[in-house]
Amino acid sequence: MSANEFIVRTGKRSDASAAARLWVMSAEEHTTYDTVYTTAPGAEKTMRSFLDEFANSGFSRLFVAEIDSEIVGFASGELREGSPAFDARTWASVEDVFVLPEFRSLGIGRALLAACREWAMDKGANGITLQVAARNTRARKFYEELNFREISVYQILEF
Repeated sequence: MSANEFIVRTGKRSDASAAARLWVMSAEEHTTYDTVYTTAPGAEKTMRSFLDEFANSGFSRLFVAEIDSEIVGFASGELREGSPAFDARTWASVEDVFVLPEFRSLGIGRALLAACREWAMDKGANGITLQVAARNTRARKFYEELNFREISVYQILEF
């Protein structure tokens, strides 16, 4: 199978370890955007448990991308109700999307988000939400190409 031939499937409990390793790589990449993304000790173990839960819930989902049985990307999301002060909506909140750098620009990220979208629609969600690092221009451009639009700016003040 060539790098252009990949599969995206619903993740299983047994995929949580591989996805957690990818999550750590994503976090390391994110520290180049801002140090707020620096991981805590034991982050991989924490994420393994978190992603294991995502793979086993009716309200969340883990998706993985494979090439030659190797997990090269993942996405995770969960259903969330919008604020009761606004029109009632249910959102599929995409928590993480990551593809190994050597496998980017092959359509894997698009396929992972398409799987998230299909799952969200099947669950009756009104749309997908996500957060992206302000300095991650590549990801921001990618999401714009998929017709995501910016509606909020998340800001922090550290002490």
